[in-house]
Amino acid sequence: MHGLDFRVLGPLEVSIDTRRVPVAAGKQRVLLATLLLSANRFVAVEELTERLWGGDPPRAPRGALHTYVTRLRQTLDPLAARGGDGPIRTSAAGYGIEVSAGGLDLIRFRDMVGAARTAGERGDLPAESDGLTRALDLWRGPVLPDVRSDSLHRDVVPSLVEEHLRTLERRHEVDLALGRHDRLVGELRALTGKHPFHERFWGQLMVALYRCGRPAEALEVYAEVTKSLRNRLGVRPGHEVRDLHIAILRDDPRLSSTPPEGEL
Repeated sequence: MHGLDFRVLGPLEVSIDTRRVPVAAGKQRVLLATLLLSANRFVAVEELTERLWGGDPPRAPRGALHTYVTRLRQTLDPLAARGGDGPIRTSAAGYGIEVSAGGLDLIRFRDMVGAARTAGERGDLPAESDGLTRALDLWRGPVLPDVRSDSLHRDVVPSLVEEHLRTLERRHEVDLALGRHDRLVGELRALTGKHPFHERFWGQLMVALYRCGRPAEALEVYAEVTKSLRNRLGVRPGHEVRDLHIAILRDDPRLSSTPPEGEL
């Protein structure tokens, strides 16, 4: 395959043998990012046009798109492994980019999460936690902040962010089951500040505090999330967080035991 390494879990990066390769032109960056988010599949011309120009395409979008594909090839093809073709592919279905399993951080992330979950399914929770932690370490910040495409950030990026949050949730759940609650309090406090409407993190913070012998602080967290949701959205916390609040008030002994998968 190619000696190229691509990264999309943060700013867009291209490198070969640890050497960064600049992709300076804005439209080329949008094109490359769009292809990478559908790596090893073809992306229709209509979708690429939407990602590049939104609701204001040029008069001849296919010709303009072809020009950008040609320029991207000129950047990437010379970097391909000796004797190999460049990574950009063309078909009647549109355009695509071919990457190896290790050549894109998004693919590595998903493979690592899958392997971690397999370890968890066979009962090896420490291995699952370690695997999820390594996968999460691949994220370098917000997804593609340096790629200017309203369409991409509206239609594609939110699902990646949700995938990241679900993985964080699962790693917290595993660590709570392993009795690592003391390690989680600081991280969960930061996450509730960054994602104030993500109730799962609030609930996990309440559990972590309770298991650290700090039930009063856990109840303060419930008051905080209740106030935040009421003031910002006009709603109450969901039933899971409300039930957790009642369990803390009752000092429910089940809170000190390993929670079933999928529960707080």
